[in-house]
Amino acid sequence: MEKNTIIAVALGVLVLISIVQAIQIVGLKNQVTGNVVSGSVDGGGETYEQMMARMHPGQYQASNFVPSQSGPTMVGGC
Repeated sequence: MEKNTIIAVALGVLVLISIVQAIQIVGLKNQVTGNVVSGSVDGGGETYEQMMARMHPGQYQASNFVPSQSGPTMVGGC
């Protein structure tokens, strides 16, 4: 194959991948409603606050984030 044909095929594959991803993004946008992402199994969802309380039960209380007192205050610092 000549060089131009290889470049054209690679460009076509990239365009096809971008079209597929655009369709997936539109599908995701249709699932988002307000502050809740609808679940695919039961149709319900949880808010950001509910997710944070579930994932970080010792640090996240009610509607405000309470950082751990014993943990580091700077990530990646010296």
